[in-house]
Amino acid sequence: MRNKLKNFEATPFDLTNIYDSVKSLYLKESPREKIIVILGATSTGKSSLALELAEKFKTEIISADSMAVYRNFNVGTAKPTQAELERVPHHLIDILDAEEKFSVGEFIRRAGKIISELNLRGKVPIIAGGTGLYIQALVEGYRLSEGKSLISHYKQTGELVYDAQIYGLTTDRAELYERINQRTAKMFIDGLVDEVKNLLASGVSPKAQAMSGIGYKETVEYLQGGATLEETVLKVAQATRNFAKRQLTWYRRMKYIKWLKI
Repeated sequence: MRNKLKNFEATPFDLTNIYDSVKSLYLKESPREKIIVILGATSTGKSSLALELAEKFKTEIISADSMAVYRNFNVGTAKPTQAELERVPHHLIDILDAEEKFSVGEFIRRAGKIISELNLRGKVPIIAGGTGLYIQALVEGYRLSEGKSLISHYKQTGELVYDAQIYGLTTDRAELYERINQRTAKMFIDGLVDEVKNLLASGVSPKAQAMSGIGYKETVEYLQGGATLEETVLKVAQATRNFAKRQLTWYRRMKYIKWLKI
């Protein structure tokens, strides 16, 4: 019998209530640096909400997406468009070449520095993305001890490192899967195959870390004759649905998330 995840306890999505909560965070006196976090499974609209809030509060977005860091990996990562990048400053996007490696430790280091800089300028940055490990490690204050074991500030103290409003976007499983199917189809319509062709032609190895991302490895297989285009689209949709399940499982350990049903 297949194990089915239960839906999260969630309140209805209400943009006015979110605005009020964020405004309260801005006005709050706190000894800790402040952040807003928007997470959720793939295809739940995290980027759209982040853009909306960033424009409303004249702040900036820090991507928490392990694939968005790679240059020229655009279609398969649903990276912000040029128009969106011009609307709101984004960080940790297009910072690495395909062969370079990126880790949770590097994310924490880079994101922490940006958070401090923005707080000093009176801005509350928005962390938006679906890489649960990155977000959990950031807000809970993960660090390596001298003995190289992982230590969590949150588990030691019961307090997050940042004064944070942490929102999770969720929806019914059937609707989530339909959103994923539509997003997958759109990726191929928008030119994922040509993007992968160009990456390979530019010298990017099929074995590069960035090429292991969902959509990229399946498209490489298609280009090498290992599957038809129709089979490839179905494989990518299935892999994305499986990834969404893993995301939801991960988020369940983060009890401080405020879930909103879209």
